[in-house]
Amino acid sequence: MTVPTAAEAPSLAERIAAVVTSHPSVARLHGGIFGDVATYLPGRRLTGVRVGEGDEPVELGVVLLLDRPIPEVVRDLRTAVSGMCGGAAVDIIVGDVALPGEPGPTDR
Repeated sequence: MTVPTAAEAPSLAERIAAVVTSHPSVARLHGGIFGDVATYLPGRRLTGVRVGEGDEPVELGVVLLLDRPIPEVVRDLRTAVSGMCGGAAVDIIVGDVALPGEPGPTDR
């Protein structure tokens, strides 16, 4: 497993966010119940992705569309992200679900 250094983690977190949000069943990223699934970047916070150091897993928080079975989507995301991180463990929190075409919290 390739463990990212502290310097690599921010750009890796951004690449992970891009891959995760490009999945057709992901409505958006989610910070978890306390908003603690996040990566701190210069001048901003990337909510929904936290890249662990050492043996810590990568954590994702997502809102999924109910267009495919949730376990199938989680498996797809875990495989994609783990592959980006040299086989690292990936923990995924499904913070909410949405119906396809339903407006998100910023669309209301």
